[in-house]
Amino acid sequence: MLPTILLAVAQVTAPPPAAPPEEIVVVGHRATDALAACLARKCPPAEDVEASLQASVEQFSAGRYAKARHVLLRSIARNRRHAADLPGPVSSLYATLATVAEHDGYPREWMYASRGNVQVLRKYLGPSNPATLQEEMTLARDLLENGNISSATGTLTKVQRLALDSGKTDLAAGATFRLAWLEMGLGNQKRAMRLMDDAIAIAGPANRTMNDLHAIFLARIALRKGDGGAIDALAARLRQSAVARPTLLSSRPVEDVQAPAGMMSNGAATGDIRLADVGYWIRPDGRTSDAEILTTSGLGQWERAVLQQVRERRYIPLEVPAGHPGIYRIDRFTIRSAFDFVTGSRIAQRAGRATTHIVDLTETEAMTAAQKRRVAEATGTSS
Repeated sequence: MLPTILLAVAQVTAPPPAAPPEEIVVVGHRATDALAACLARKCPPAEDVEASLQASVEQFSAGRYAKARHVLLRSIARNRRHAADLPGPVSSLYATLATVAEHDGYPREWMYASRGNVQVLRKYLGPSNPATLQEEMTLARDLLENGNISSATGTLTKVQRLALDSGKTDLAAGATFRLAWLEMGLGNQKRAMRLMDDAIAIAGPANRTMNDLHAIFLARIALRKGDGGAIDALAARLRQSAVARPTLLSSRPVEDVQAPAGMMSNGAATGDIRLADVGYWIRPDGRTSDAEILTTSGLGQWERAVLQQVRERRYIPLEVPAGHPGIYRIDRFTIRSAFDFVTGSRIAQRAGRATTHIVDLTETEAMTAAQKRRVAEATGTSS
């Protein structure tokens, strides 16, 4: 599986009392209750979709993945006929379902939702609309995550062509960069370098974002060749705004975040979902610090590996004044096997190797209190 930086175009305080081990902190039912009230009064489709999205995020944040999927599937069934009037909101239902299904271990539903998101936008906004092209690139990411390299390549090539034909050079350059990164992950370094040069040419020599991505690309190649100082050298020259979404320079591949060798047999990987919300600071120098488990459910022996993955990350350093604490983020880690039909049974069950899936929860309402508390601790302000 390719490194997670493919997503990067367009990702000492005293802690409060910890949650009891092996328990998930329960988020309230405010959004779920609001959805029930909306449906009871037969609210308009736009309100229904928004309430459904809020309720699904609430359920997902609380670790209730099956309920979140149920909310989204029911809302899609009610509202997909309104996609002509609400293309963005309805596509968001599919996009959110794709994320939930990914974490819950339903690969077919994940791809159904990811494709549904794009199909709505293609039909009602047009294939060359910027929103459609952006979500096409998300679809390519999902195809890659599910091992469909050929379709992912075809999707990115199509985005590149449509974006160029319609004069959207930033999106064309972004798609070309993703193609370059894909080829590098496959070991096709010469083709990857040609595509990277194409991305620079499309974006223009003055495009700072693409120049930074080019530098990240070269640093990753240097790392592969054994240059352990490549990331340090890169971090010394790059800077980004503290209000922008943090850009990842380096991290362990997601699939390597497993229990340390010898701690758990392969057979145990077919168990239930394990999840954790990890809070951490991105310091001004781009390193992470104070990584801690905020909430957990069944993480057990994976805890050390998850924290290590966060602690080893490097981000582009921040353009901030002296004394600035940095950016506080919260990531949801889900470790699970996928549902599939095994020989001799017609009932889908979790089977195969456990994989790790990560999504940023920083902006969700469920995580706001934890985020504010830690920022207040670091800055000496009241929350």
